[in-house]
Amino acid sequence: MKVPLAWRNTFQNRKRTAAAVAGITFSVTLIFMQLGFLKTARITSTLLYDYFDYDIILVSSEYRTFLESAGHIDKTRLIQAAVDPGVAAVASLNVSRGSWTDPATEASCILMLIGTDLNPAFVRRPEIRDQLGTLANPNTAMLDRLSHPEFGPKTVGRSGLVNGTEVKVTSLFNLGMGFAAEGSVLTSNESFYGLARESARQVSFGLVKLRPGARVDEVIASLRSSLPADVLVFRRDALIRQEQEYFISVKPVGIMFRAGVFVAFLVGAVILFQVLATEISNKLKEFATLKAMGYRDTYVYKVGFQQAILYAVMSYVPALLISWGIYTVGRWVSRLPMYLDAGLIGFVLLLTAAMCVVSGALALRKVRYADPADLF
Repeated sequence: MKVPLAWRNTFQNRKRTAAAVAGITFSVTLIFMQLGFLKTARITSTLLYDYFDYDIILVSSEYRTFLESAGHIDKTRLIQAAVDPGVAAVASLNVSRGSWTDPATEASCILMLIGTDLNPAFVRRPEIRDQLGTLANPNTAMLDRLSHPEFGPKTVGRSGLVNGTEVKVTSLFNLGMGFAAEGSVLTSNESFYGLARESARQVSFGLVKLRPGARVDEVIASLRSSLPADVLVFRRDALIRQEQEYFISVKPVGIMFRAGVFVAFLVGAVILFQVLATEISNKLKEFATLKAMGYRDTYVYKVGFQQAILYAVMSYVPALLISWGIYTVGRWVSRLPMYLDAGLIGFVLLLTAAMCVVSGALALRKVRYADPADLF
């Protein structure tokens, strides 16, 4: 009968093992949280685009992100794009930051004001598409149910002030602007220009739908050659990918979360290294005895790595459960789209395994000092 040496070594001192598992669990939980925030930031940075149906999007040459500096294009650019043989229809989409004031409490919040053409063909979400008719009258709006509580009651029929102008809430929808604003309101483009105090000749985005059988790349090439240099032409997925990468790789929020993942990984690796190094130091004579009995260094390395895997597994499982609970509460409190999916769970598992391999390899360097001659 084989003796489970790694198991016996791990649980010989249960208090020390429990303390080590607690520390590693904390670091793995931090990795889950930082990656969760990073993923949420990536999703919310382009969440608006997923609500509309289009193949190609036109943006200003000054465009950075729709959350910061979308810029404007002249409305005539949409008319020019519409005459392309591969284009079936065009529509305009507008975004602007503003303020929302609840008349009952006079509380003021940062608002993302969204204006759209009342053409259901350009709206992906049935919830919004079916309610576009409620925005036909001036200064009517859809209110985001996921807006901050200070927006007041999320009910149809109430009123609010958008940039000081009264609007009537005629319908509700779910969006959640996350890091961009405290809430959002969707209006027709006609209402948008008055509420945002912007020129009706300018639009934030031009949405383009293609005719059946038209090739996206060919139409993009045609539009780029026919439209002036003040307009940039993107595939739907290309702009979404570019904006996500900008938000994650350039903006401080994304950089901060990525740094947090590295720090959490480093903390867990250091804790695991210290535990394994202490275990090996305390048992150098025992390892030397094994070598004197004919066991190779590879056997001792295997025992050490088995211990590292045990610590990693015992830490990963509770960290996963704790993170699931935190994600659930965070989603309910913050209204952010925080979800634990299979990809995230698997990625953190790989990071935990890498943590165990790195720490184990560094700690096991002491095994070569376990010389059987030292016993005599």
